Amino acid sequence: MSNLLNIGSQAAQANQAALNTVGQNISNVNTDGYSRQQVGLVTMPDLSGVFVQDIERITDQFLTQQVWTDLSSYNQSSTYADMSSRLDNMLASDTQSVSAALDDYFGALQNVVDDPTSIASRELFVAQSDALVQRFNSLDATILSQEETINQQLEGYASQVSTLAESIAALNKNIQIADAANNSANDLRDQRDELTNQLTELVGVAVVDQSSDQYSIFIGNGQPLVVGSSAERVITVQGDPDGSQNELALVIAGNVTNINDSVTGGKIGGLLEYREEALGDARNELGLIAIGFAESMNEQHQAGIDLNNDFGGNLFTDMNSDVLQQQRISSSSNNISNIQTAQVEIQDISQLQASDYELVVGANNKLTLTRNSDGQQISINQLTEVTDPTPLTALTSSDVSNAMASVEQGEYFYDADSGSLSFAVDGIKVTIDTSNALASGDRFLIQPVKTGAEDLSLVIQDGRQLALASPIRVTSGVDNQGTGVATAQVTDSSDIAVTSGELAPPIQIVFNTPDAGTPDSEMTYTIYDMTDADNPVVLELDPLVGPLSDQAFTAGGEIQLDGYSVSIANLPSPGDRFSFGFNEDGVSDNRNAIALSNLQQSELLDNGSYQDVYGSLVERVGTRTASALISEQANKAVLETSTSAKDSVSGVNLDEEAVKLVQYQQAYQASAQLIRVSQTIFDSLLNSF
Repeated sequence: MSNLLNIGSQAAQANQAALNTVGQNISNVNTDGYSRQQVGLVTMPDLSGVFVQDIERITDQFLTQQVWTDLSSYNQSSTYADMSSRLDNMLASDTQSVSAALDDYFGALQNVVDDPTSIASRELFVAQSDALVQRFNSLDATILSQEETINQQLEGYASQVSTLAESIAALNKNIQIADAANNSANDLRDQRDELTNQLTELVGVAVVDQSSDQYSIFIGNGQPLVVGSSAERVITVQGDPDGSQNELALVIAGNVTNINDSVTGGKIGGLLEYREEALGDARNELGLIAIGFAESMNEQHQAGIDLNNDFGGNLFTDMNSDVLQQQRISSSSNNISNIQTAQVEIQDISQLQASDYELVVGANNKLTLTRNSDGQQISINQLTEVTDPTPLTALTSSDVSNAMASVEQGEYFYDADSGSLSFAVDGIKVTIDTSNALASGDRFLIQPVKTGAEDLSLVIQDGRQLALASPIRVTSGVDNQGTGVATAQVTDSSDIAVTSGELAPPIQIVFNTPDAGTPDSEMTYTIYDMTDADNPVVLELDPLVGPLSDQAFTAGGEIQLDGYSVSIANLPSPGDRFSFGFNEDGVSDNRNAIALSNLQQSELLDNGSYQDVYGSLVERVGTRTASALISEQANKAVLETSTSAKDSVSGVNLDEEAVKLVQYQQAYQASAQLIRVSQTIFDSLLNSF
């Protein structure tokens, strides 16, 4: 009888615990991260009743790990897609598009071509030039603001990661204490999994469930973030050598380890991937266009003369100013060598690449340049070496300077003793001069075009200073009988000498009568110096060549003179002559304006014209954005599938819990009835005496 009472009592307690568990499940049906629980009932031996062995937390660690992986992948692709969509909209917007501003610029230039004497048209062109500069500056500033936003977000996310790591470590400790006291830690485990969910939303991590039911969490290349009850801090540090970008670092026992290159996944991974791949590429491409535009426009503008009869100066910023050249290269803080001079010159815009570079000094003075855009490595020591007859050990500082100055594309000069290095590749020329020799392990970051759009500015503010006319005036002889047409093309305006408004010297080309005594005699010409028109002399540009008389004529061929070249098309007749002088007061001359306008369609850059390159940029960003959006949707579907699978195991099903509620309620009532029966039997037994 007492055994019957014990059985009923134990059954009531067990079923009450089961009812409490069902109630806990039902009340937490909408609680994030809650895993349903169930009572583990075990029969006692010898038909002596039942007891609650444990309250089990229903979960599948494999599915949980899968959700963490998918959650990290989805948040990375979602962050990338969101940032890339903003960039895509910005580049393609008419209010910010450089392509639209270029159309307006060349439209205003065409007005000047049509009427170079119009001051109003000239001023309008200056205004449109300034508007184009502002468009470059504004778009670059917007891209730069995204970079600053990423820096701020990384700092905030790093703080969140550290906080979550500390909370997970604290839960590890509390779970260990609860287990030691034989108390239920199911809710603590749910909280820990939910915090791990939040952590994987931020960054990809590896979670190891130790045998003692303690989470160890690793980040990057396996660096410990949480081990047991201890957690490390994630912080942001200034990039080295690029100080404009924040990077992630892990603080372990006071030692700071940079983990930026090894971090993937989550919102942090998305930000880093976007900054490295899309944002950096866009800013470099925009900078390349700005530099190519400024350099080509300046070069052509300098080949003309303005309304004041002065040669044209820079229309836009001089992209090879000393300040800008020095800003394009930075050295690592860990370098052993001491830099005296370091600069990057834009040497050939047709070879210029929209990329950063990293120069590394290896063992035995091996120099390796890595182009970051495609990872291509260039061994500097395998370029064509600029040599000097004097042994390197005997070179004077003047010899070194001259050798470095003479370096052209595909060449290099390196004096290991003095630490002087100069090389030219991809349209840039890098010059590094140190007070001591370059040392193995030294690193340099080279950013030739990154700030090009930011650096662009308008130099000319007065329409009268626009050099739209050619400085060379071409005059055909009044008695010319042939069909020859002469044109002049400026090659280097600094070599053209003008004295008192006259070309020095003025030139005349006279075609000679073929020698009748020589069969198939070809047409020749003689070039005269017309400084004294009454006493012309045969021109002599180079003593080694001698006087330029009886030169063989080729129709359309170029005749190179000081600072300009002459081309005569068709067929002149003997005695025809063409004079070349300074184009003083050539206010209606638009030859240089036409040359400036023709640059719009010229394939001056590696991938085409200015607008071709910008169009390629917009297309590439659009393609990346579309791909990112597809990846985001795919990762979202995968996450929903894995989350659904996990919820099917760990989630609370109200219908199922309702059935259990009835089941345990009836069992509890039966247990109470068992107790009452025991009591009735006991009372009957007492009354029998």
